[in-house]
Amino acid sequence: MDSVWELLPAMSLFAFVTAMTPGPNNFLLASSGAQFGIRQSMKHLVGIRFGIVCLLLLCAGGVAIALEQHPTLYRTLRYLGLGYMLWLVAKLIVLNSVANSQEGGRPLSFLQAMFFQLGNVKAWMACLALVTSYSLPGNYWLSVFMIIIVFTVFGFFANSCWALLGRWIKTHLDTPGKQRVFNLGIGLLTIVSLAPAFTAGV
Repeated sequence: MDSVWELLPAMSLFAFVTAMTPGPNNFLLASSGAQFGIRQSMKHLVGIRFGIVCLLLLCAGGVAIALEQHPTLYRTLRYLGLGYMLWLVAKLIVLNSVANSQEGGRPLSFLQAMFFQLGNVKAWMACLALVTSYSLPGNYWLSVFMIIIVFTVFGFFANSCWALLGRWIKTHLDTPGKQRVFNLGIGLLTIVSLAPAFTAGV
């Protein structure tokens, strides 16, 4: 038990840095915060955290290693996931402009945000790194439970900060031209953040 708690400071720092750095989830939350506000983006945010918990459990159960041992299955799942992610990026960034957010546009749902994680290589890498670096053979599932709690707490904080950043940016998007530039910029950043997934492994 003591060794689990001894890992907590290092685990917390890793979780905070990983959750706060730019990536597909944070870029899309910034966009959602700008387009729809914080309250309407909460299902998106909670869906992300639930999806990450699922990834952590999959990694803890050895699924990530199993996928590495079956390259064809892994590539199939990866490209299906990436295709789904790109479709959601287009839907949220391109089809839903800030100017039209009050005209039928909607943020990502809980399920959409959750399934988004299946193709999110950054999330897979972070979850695998957490499980392999901070799980303890003697207290394996207890340490996995601690990882889930820590990553969920810091992840929720980090994701909220990005959604708030988007909400703050919205105050400066007072013309259609600025809105289009913002949408294009977020879309490009999100796509760039997905690029490593085409060559990276789990």
